[in-house]
Amino acid sequence: MKYYISTISDVVDEADDNGWETISYVDRTAPIAQQYGMGLEIAEFCISENMDDKFDEVLPHVEYNAAAVKDKSLHAPYNELFPMAIDKKVAAVAWDRYDKTVEYCVRFGADKMVVHANFYDEIYYSSWFTAKHVEFWKRFLAEHPQNITICVENVTENDPELILGIIRGVDDPRLKMCLDVGHANLSPIAPIDWLRVCAPYISHYHIHNNFGAPKEGRRSWGDRHLALGNGNIDMKALLDLAEELTPDATAAIESYAPEESAQWLKDNGFI
Repeated sequence: MKYYISTISDVVDEADDNGWETISYVDRTAPIAQQYGMGLEIAEFCISENMDDKFDEVLPHVEYNAAAVKDKSLHAPYNELFPMAIDKKVAAVAWDRYDKTVEYCVRFGADKMVVHANFYDEIYYSSWFTAKHVEFWKRFLAEHPQNITICVENVTENDPELILGIIRGVDDPRLKMCLDVGHANLSPIAPIDWLRVCAPYISHYHIHNNFGAPKEGRRSWGDRHLALGNGNIDMKALLDLAEELTPDATAAIESYAPEESAQWLKDNGFI
């Protein structure tokens, strides 16, 4: 497998006076990727504002650093984006954002684009969620480049079948899964079991660690994006199995400790 570092990895809890979304983290993470011979996942455009008002501010940082790294993926915006929306006007917003993200993939030389599935059981029946996703992605892929793989990431989903149903329904080699092992660790199913079930459909991973869902409070409070060796996920066992079952996949460190995580990969023989 090839290993990347996500540029959002350097986000910390304490924002500066301008707000974290105004900072270009690619300046900090790209040198680490180069040092360890890794690829780069460009995540500046996770925040839609960086596609609009702050584009001219962010663009030079991304272009300069992306040019210095060979292998790249790009994370699409995810806030308030619902491609499976029942309301067509809501789905159209997702289309516009993803359409622009594909342009950036071409511009920066990224061959994978990560999107969130965004399932909320308080809003969607699972059958509607799957059917509307399938409808959206069939139309989207018909109108976009053949050489970019779109990877649907698990975030709030408790069951891998929610995402696998989309991928099977679309039945296009350009739509695959991004298994986020940290998010999987917040579900009732262990990350390594997600891997075993999803392996035939996985093209990309997000790798970071945590201690699982908290006993009290919101599930998202457990999503701490810790260093690979810091948490209750047996990351070595998981990546050993990933290397065996998905040798052609890529994996992006999405930890707030990117350099520590890169060194962990090196110490454990993955890079």
